[in-house]
Amino acid sequence: MQLISLTSNKASFRPVHFKNEFGLNFIVATQKNPELSDKGNTTNGVGKSLIIAIIHFCLASNKKESFKSDLSGWSFKLTFRVGNEIFTSERKTDNQDKIILNGQDISLTKFKNKFGSLLFDIPSETNELSFRSLLPFFIRPRKASYVDYKNPNAVKKDFQIQITNALLLGLDVLLVQEKFKLRKEKERIKNLVKELNQDDLLKDFFNQKKDATLEGQQVREDILKLENDLKEFKVADDYYEINKDADRIKLEIERIKNKITLTENQIKNIEESRKISPDIKRENIEKVYKEATAIFNQETLKTLEDLEKFYKHISSSREKRLLDKKNELSRNLESLRQSIEQKKTELDEKLKYLDTHQALDIVLKLNDKLSDLKAKEDNIQRYDALISQYQKAKINTEKDFITATEKTQDYLEDAKEIIKSTTDFFRQLAKRFYPTATAGITVRNNDGDNQIRYDIDAKISADRSDGIGNIKIFCYDLTILLKGFAHKVNFLFHDSRLLSDTDPRQIAELFKILNEFIRISGKQYILTLNQNQVDEVKKYLTDSEYQEIIYKNICLELKDELPEDKLLGIQIDMDYN
Repeated sequence: MQLISLTSNKASFRPVHFKNEFGLNFIVATQKNPELSDKGNTTNGVGKSLIIAIIHFCLASNKKESFKSDLSGWSFKLTFRVGNEIFTSERKTDNQDKIILNGQDISLTKFKNKFGSLLFDIPSETNELSFRSLLPFFIRPRKASYVDYKNPNAVKKDFQIQITNALLLGLDVLLVQEKFKLRKEKERIKNLVKELNQDDLLKDFFNQKKDATLEGQQVREDILKLENDLKEFKVADDYYEINKDADRIKLEIERIKNKITLTENQIKNIEESRKISPDIKRENIEKVYKEATAIFNQETLKTLEDLEKFYKHISSSREKRLLDKKNELSRNLESLRQSIEQKKTELDEKLKYLDTHQALDIVLKLNDKLSDLKAKEDNIQRYDALISQYQKAKINTEKDFITATEKTQDYLEDAKEIIKSTTDFFRQLAKRFYPTATAGITVRNNDGDNQIRYDIDAKISADRSDGIGNIKIFCYDLTILLKGFAHKVNFLFHDSRLLSDTDPRQIAELFKILNEFIRISGKQYILTLNQNQVDEVKKYLTDSEYQEIIYKNICLELKDELPEDKLLGIQIDMDYN
């Protein structure tokens, strides 16, 4: 794939015609105030980085709201070659859901699938590799793409970073996918156990407070006992009527008991009264009689003998009355005692009946208890089964991890020459910039408990320096372009950010390397530059080198003095990152 041109439906747009499909192409930006160069997406920019954003837009990147809001009515068209076939990809800012490919509407998904299969050899077994995840290695889309050489997508997933680099370096990505799946399976098992741990019943098992086997045996015994009891239970339709009768008899027995107590007290009082007998002596009667004659007429008083007879009559009547009352109470007491015995007998019969005949709701409650026990047994059995499954799966996964690690180690031994072809070329490029630096690409087998199969590292000693870090990006990207695998992308597009904070002498060497390798490779290289960067590097190139390498290959010049000299041809403040 090589880029041919980038155009727009708006006349103000400065069309980009890449001069060399095979070779070097430079887009130079001159600014009135060079110190403001490379400010990214601001009004001071002339459109260098915007060109990259538009190319990605035409190659099915995510929607850009700023394009819709700030460039309504615009459309952009990218013309490019894949093999011997030329394609035009047009996308409108107002309708970003589709692309017009060679005059035909196509969805973004179909576009990405089409060129994913045309440009990359992506194994069908992988889901993380795609046209959009691999393309940024050849045209880094944003400022963050220039932070880490192996993460032009600026993603946070180590697995995705690893698998994209592995594919382009020619490594077996199915080994990457295998470890990823094994790790996912381990996580699934761990999450399964975690979910089980949330069950209140099973928490004690996880905390080792109970033995699941013994607990299960006890629950099974409780279930069998309860099932047997339920078989022997008889449900009575008149249970509640009998129960009411029993309660009524209990109350009657209590009332009779109270009456018996009252009667016994009455008899006791009569006995006490009989013991107290009036004992009035004759001399006392005579005294009373004399006192009475002094008050009443003699005629009104009876004789002393009459009084004495009267007194004796009263005493005998009282005794008779008490004895009669006692006999009556005694007969009542006997009757009450007989009655209470009858009631007790009747109550016993009711209670015996209730004891052998159960109420329906009691049976239902017992059935509920039985259901609870069975549910508990199911949970325990499920726990046992899942823990057994977990242990087996854990053991098998650990075995698979070891096997996969061994297999990867064997593979890396066999792939030494493939790895050497890329690492040697990377080292060759790095040595051109830093002859004494230790440099190379290492690929190691990661045997850790993680998703990473390969530890991939491109190294240039002292590469923490910004300038050296940029050189490492250049060497790595050029290695992927010229010595990489699984792709048919034949162009590399770098933004001027690549040159920021880089020594002009190193930039001069960069141009010499491009001139040496790109010209003979049949590939295409595109770079945006600021005029001050060009001016700085001139002093480290001969006039013929400058003319041959840079000047003859400038395909577009942008300026910031007037709006019409910028890429869009208009003045606009837009954030397109």
